Amino acid sequence: MKFDTSNLYSKEASVLLDKNGNEFARLGTENRELVTYDDLPQVLIDAIVATEDSRYFQHNGVDFARFLKASIQQALGQSSAGGASTLTMQVVKNIFTDKTVDSGVAGIIRKFEDIYLSIFKLEKTYTKQEIIEYYVNNHFLGGSVYGVEEAAQSYFGKSVTELNLSEAAIIAGMFKSPNYYRPNVNPQNAEARRATVLYLMVRHGYITQEEADIAKSIPVESLTVPVNNSKTPYQGFIDTVVAELDDKYGLNPYTTSLKVYTTLDRGKQDAVNRVFNGETYDWINDKVQSGAAVVDAETGKILAIGNGRNIGNRKSTGLNQPN
Repeated sequence: MKFDTSNLYSKEASVLLDKNGNEFARLGTENRELVTYDDLPQVLIDAIVATEDSRYFQHNGVDFARFLKASIQQALGQSSAGGASTLTMQVVKNIFTDKTVDSGVAGIIRKFEDIYLSIFKLEKTYTKQEIIEYYVNNHFLGGSVYGVEEAAQSYFGKSVTELNLSEAAIIAGMFKSPNYYRPNVNPQNAEARRATVLYLMVRHGYITQEEADIAKSIPVESLTVPVNNSKTPYQGFIDTVVAELDDKYGLNPYTTSLKVYTTLDRGKQDAVNRVFNGETYDWINDKVQSGAAVVDAETGKILAIGNGRNIGNRKSTGLNQPN
């Protein structure tokens, strides 16, 4: 495995093609907003370390005690054991090795590649602070969001530098399953995950129980700003494609460069959008919601998606959003 440092911030976008083979969207890292370690509030750093890798500042890229424990648990058939990947190993897996290979002999080989590159390449070349920078800037964080600065702006309407403890815990919790814990789409899921992050922060001595209780008492929905899916008229279809790629193949087009051939019929999607926008149908009021899918009766292919009304102007209910 070649260790090319240019890959840390260089990755081709994924291209989505419609049913006629024409490009209708590019997904990936080209629009992310990079932040430095000094831009990150301490509460966010503490939340990430407590949740993802509690001994991050002590190990040399691999937490062997945790790795051995997880390996034994996996060998005993405990499905909840986890992989014991450190922050360094996650950076390596996201950028340098094939994270879709996770089982069998190939999975074992990939895991040892992760360990080797983490110890002898990444940790030898960069400081702990720089590795955290790569970690927070290179992570997909739900919807079309990439990196913690865009996450802070998209979910809370503020810069990452302004995050409070409650908001930082929400974002730190999203690294595990970004879409499932999107706070302005799945606030109940985000609230449960925030409680876990705050518990771990207390456990590892970063905050007091009183601070955790105060942060936990704030309703997630009161912190978030409305979902904005107005970047493209095809966002609902894109979200469905992203969810299917994850469900079927364990791939994320925001983090893995792909060329995706879809069944999108732009004419039918535009017609659905006009109905949902009230251009060709008179809705009783702006509160009425609806969802739709246009399906080819002969092939079963999904040609268009209606993922809700007034998406850019309301708090999402989570309707037709990928989990």
